[in-house]
Amino acid sequence: MPKVYENIAVTLDRADEILGDLLKEYDRSLHNKEVSAKAKQLTHDVCGQLRSALDRIARRYWDIHVAPHLSAEDRKTAAIYFPIAPHQGGFDSTLGRWQWKSVRASHQPIYDYLLAQQPFGAVKNKWLAVTNDLAVQGKHIDLVPQKRTETPQTTVTGAGGGSVSWTSVRFSGNVSVMGAPIDPRTQRIVPTPGVTEKIEIWVNFLIDGYDVSAAGFCKEACRETRRIVQEMTDQFGLS
Repeated sequence: MPKVYENIAVTLDRADEILGDLLKEYDRSLHNKEVSAKAKQLTHDVCGQLRSALDRIARRYWDIHVAPHLSAEDRKTAAIYFPIAPHQGGFDSTLGRWQWKSVRASHQPIYDYLLAQQPFGAVKNKWLAVTNDLAVQGKHIDLVPQKRTETPQTTVTGAGGGSVSWTSVRFSGNVSVMGAPIDPRTQRIVPTPGVTEKIEIWVNFLIDGYDVSAAGFCKEACRETRRIVQEMTDQFGLS
């Protein structure tokens, strides 16, 4: 496996370092029951590093495979960004700024690869759009708010060691779990020999407007950005 170009590898490693600090700050924020300004800032910092890594790997492809075949004027006016678009038109517009019209036909593989990563092509690529939005908003507007959510999980354990867990369920009528009746008024089990009940509060931060877990999203974004950089390095000789 070819090694990632050093300057890009450093950016990816920095994103991972910030992610570590971010997860620690989230833990502190959860303990204090509010999202700290530092947690919000670190969220944006991670996204900024990832956006930079993507732009750099796109630039490396352009420098190695496109620029040598362009005129001096086209090289001078080109603007190289990793395309992250909400639709096909935006995707083609971003790549058009590469000023590669005269040689575009020679680069179908990279076009197809970048197209396959786009948020408008698959739900699994949503993380890329969120990363881009948070990187841009961190520069130009106040930090995107995050909201704290609490989800109770109830676990009922029977005498034989089996257990049943649930969240966001409301029971009515005659319902029993592990042999213990559920009181519809309290949604708790009626005390029953050999049956125990435990209620835990699961706490999370969501990035408002995107409906994604802040910590989970940042971990996914770091992992997937590294995947793209490595795949482009391997497939297009960018080490």
